[in-house]
Amino acid sequence: MSAEGQNNSDAIKTGVVRVINDFSDYLSHQKEIGNACLDISKESETIINHWGHIRQPQEPFFFQGLETASVFIIDSDAGFFKGESGALLIKILAAMNLSSDAVFICNAGDTEAMARKIKNVSPKVIITLGIKAGQSLLNIKQPLETFRGKFHEYHGIKVMPTFHPSLLVKHPAYKRQVWEDMKQVMTLSEVADGA
Repeated sequence: MSAEGQNNSDAIKTGVVRVINDFSDYLSHQKEIGNACLDISKESETIINHWGHIRQPQEPFFFQGLETASVFIIDSDAGFFKGESGALLIKILAAMNLSSDAVFICNAGDTEAMARKIKNVSPKVIITLGIKAGQSLLNIKQPLETFRGKFHEYHGIKVMPTFHPSLLVKHPAYKRQVWEDMKQVMTLSEVADGA
């Protein structure tokens, strides 16, 4: 690129940044004076509010399983049925009369992709495994111990947050709590199947 072309490109970038910063200042001022009637899309507002902030790259989104599954599992990791924790998850599912082929599972890496998949699959119940999965789906900041073991709702779908199988491998004492959580899921599934 020629020096003149580079100068023009730099001038355009500088101009765009100035306009966006000015507009952001204007919106902030309008908010401060209580004017909430600005006609701006949510997407535009998000872009403006995050302007200049370093954006964290999204984790890749992985999923597998039956797209018509009634049980949807969100895993804090992406290994799913691999290793010791994966083998334990398969055992937990077998005790629930489910196989790894009968559920849909994804990681908690990309919340937007996760939300789209939940909408497409439309399961009867969602199980979140581990703190990251539970916090990201339910938009909760507290430790997992404070919200696991009881049903929550996500767009009308029951959600059961529980401990991740990798924790159970390291601390088998948590297995009983996870099993109590899964018994609630089985009871809900039987009620839903019988309805």
